[in-house]
Amino acid sequence: MRATILALARDEVADPTIDGHLEQSTYPAIDATAFERLDGTTIYAGEAAGKIDTERETIYVTEDGIITETEQGKEDVYCEWIADLREGWVGVNRSDGDWLFNTLGATKGTLIERAEIDVDGFAEYLRDYPNANAWNVTQTRSLDPDDDAEEATIHYHDAAHLSDTGGSRATTMLGFEYNWKEGHTRGVVAESGYVALYDGGDRAGTYAAFINSEILPFASLPEEYQGALGDARDGQEVTADGE
Repeated sequence: MRATILALARDEVADPTIDGHLEQSTYPAIDATAFERLDGTTIYAGEAAGKIDTERETIYVTEDGIITETEQGKEDVYCEWIADLREGWVGVNRSDGDWLFNTLGATKGTLIERAEIDVDGFAEYLRDYPNANAWNVTQTRSLDPDDDAEEATIHYHDAAHLSDTGGSRATTMLGFEYNWKEGHTRGVVAESGYVALYDGGDRAGTYAAFINSEILPFASLPEEYQGALGDARDGQEVTADGE
């Protein structure tokens, strides 16, 4: 099983290599392993640790009343990550791992931000696969013009169908299964950028190939961050042969 929160680089990355950086008690720390694939491309995966700014509310009770203060601090955080910067993406396995997007973006001279995924578009694409099924369909519908109120519906297992996606509701999460690259693939994709493979994505190379082939066509940066995402990655052939 492998799960990540997907982020995209706004610009093409000139040097897609990721070097590890490990020194005693030094942050950020990045442990990186390169996986070379048969098509000559390389993906990277590993672990990372850093320090992030935090706020903590402190409460004092006195005879005169209750006093609250906000204190600034630092917190040590850890994440697992995988990246194919040649294709312009990085994934981390925890929401508090998004500091790595800024760290790698600064190193590579570009903005790296959390992606949005068109789940309805992905679901429509899956309908072309004869054996594709949905086991979770989560949708929302706005109840007013300002989107201040929403109605959410969740269908599981036998009550979930690919045909339920689209229409007047926006699909925010889809649990899916189908045969991809002649192997059973089962996972979840969410509008928020979360992509998980429970079956069929244990190896880093296979998971990266799935992201490149199946997810990137439906992924984009939020509108406020959009720029040149690199047209070179569109329509490229992908080989799943990494470890």
